[in-house]
Formats: sequence, C-alpha cells, structure tokens
Amino acid sequence: MKRYVIAIGGNALEEKKSSLPEIFRQIAGCIAHLIEKGDSIAIVFGNGPQVGKLVMQNHYASKEIEENTIDECVAMTQALIGYQLEKELGNALLSYGVKRNIVNVITQVVVDEQELAHAKPTKPIGAAYSKEEADRLCRERPGIVFKEDSLRGWRRVVVSPKPLRIREIETIRALLEQENIVIAGGGGGIPVIEKADKEYLGVDAVIDKDYTAERIAEDVEADVLVLLTGVEYVAIHYGMENQQNLKRISSDEMKQYEADGEFSEGSMLPKVKAALKFAESRPGREAVIGTLAKLEDILEGTSGTRIKEAEGICKRI
Repeated sequence: MKRYVIAIGGNALEEKKSSLPEIFRQIAGCIAHLIEKGDSIAIVFGNGPQVGKLVMQNHYASKEIEENTIDECVAMTQALIGYQLEKELGNALLSYGVKRNIVNVITQVVVDEQELAHAKPTKPIGAAYSKEEADRLCRERPGIVFKEDSLRGWRRVVVSPKPLRIREIETIRALLEQENIVIAGGGGGIPVIEKADKEYLGVDAVIDKDYTAERIAEDVEADVLVLLTGVEYVAIHYGMENQQNLKRISSDEMKQYEADGEFSEGSMLPKVKAALKFAESRPGREAVIGTLAKLEDILEGTSGTRIKEAEGICKRI
C-alpha cells in the first residue's frame, strides 16, 4: 500500500465549467485504480487564476461593499474549488463503483512573519494581460506589481511565503487513516502568522500550493508526491531549439540544473524545489512532475519527470 499526495494546478481548474466534469472523471478513474490497490490519497489544488480574479472583483466592487483581504479571498476560493472537487469527484467515483468519503479540509498554513516583512512579490495570480493592460491596471491601483509569466503574458504577483506548518495536519492525518479521500491545503492554504500570545492572524499573501503539498506529504508520511502542471516533463533549455525533457533524474543532478538557472521563478522553479525537498526527506520517496492529461501514465510510471535521491542516472528524451 502506498500513500499519494497529488497536487493539481489552478490553471487546470480554470477550464470552462462544461469541461470540468471530464477533468474530474479522469482524476477519479486514476484514484479508483489506486483505491482498488489499497492506496490512500490526499489532493491539494492551486488557485492562482481564481484568487487573482476574486481579488480584482473585490476591488471593483469596493465602492459598494467592503473589500476582502487576500487571505479571505484564498479562504473563499479554497471552499469553492474544494466543493467543486468534492462534488464532481464523488459523482465520478460512483460511476466507477467506488464508494469513498471525500472530505475538504479548510486549511490554515502558518508562515514566518519575518519572511513576509522582507519578501518580494513572486507568486503569479489572476488572469494574464498584455503589457499595455498591465500598465493600465498599475496606474489604476498604485502598489500592485505585474511580472511577465513565461509564455502566458503579464500577471499580477504577490508575496508568497514558505509554509512552516499546517494547523489542521492532525485532522488530515486522521482522515487518511480512516480511508477517506482528503482535499487539503487548497490554494496553498490560508496564510496565517502566530503571534506571541498564540493567536493567529491572516495575512495578505498567497502560498505556492507545491510547497504546501510537499509539507503535507512529509507530514502524512506519503510515499509519492505528484505535482501536476501543463507540461509532460520538466525541461532544460525550455522553449529553445535544444530543449531537452528530463525523464528520470537524481536529486543531485536536478539541483545542479536549478543552480544553473534553468527554471523560472514563477513557473517551474517552485515545483522543482518542492519535488527535491520531498525526494530527499526520506530514502525511497519519489516526486513526479507531469501533466494532468497524463495522470494515469504518471501513476503507472511511464510519464512525468521522476526525481529520487541520488539515483545517479539522468535520462533525457
């Protein structure tokens, strides 16, 4: 029996509503197969596009209603997307004849107050804009920051602290032990800081879901961490004529590519860092980065970039 933590990117969940049931059926088919083998599953999802849009909607409505803070927007999208996942996955699993409780845990994640004070905005949220549109939004809202996001366009970026610990981790662990499918850490979790009097306060930030998925995976003693994105493999020289896809690679070799600056900060770099941390957290653990469209193949070991500690072999395709 294995324990999996599967992280789904927010961009994959930004498809037209009519296509979401098909996406969830695909995920459900893979999960049903894992359940038949006796494996346990936790799901983490991103919310970058959704939380950015909600923040923008709040701003435009602020003349009529009180504007929500970013942490509150994270909580709202965590509940909404979690509900959609819970409903559609439940429906899809029933079509496979699998009866299993699915529980969405509204998750708070403790971050470092000192890191927040010195951090630069790096996490892309919301829709992609042209350079001209981004400049106009900056003029309308002084203080917000936009950055070019790979091949997508210009997106707003916000502070993205690393997760220190998961407040609800004991609940998540207990639910998994009771053979529930657990959805947790949605959108990277609601960012909170712990004050000297042990009170918790929400903060304006968005935590990268890949780092939160890694933290959860370690804490629940997972065997495999799957980070789903828009490409089938991690690549070096990405987008160039000499692009090379990485299939199986040791953590040492991947760290060298990271040091060489092969991965962009707002895109592949968080996934690589999270995968490395998990792969090196305990002997035998494996992290996989791949595309949602190939999830079945990823779980069968025939797709995705697979990272293990000191394997010593690097295969490029």
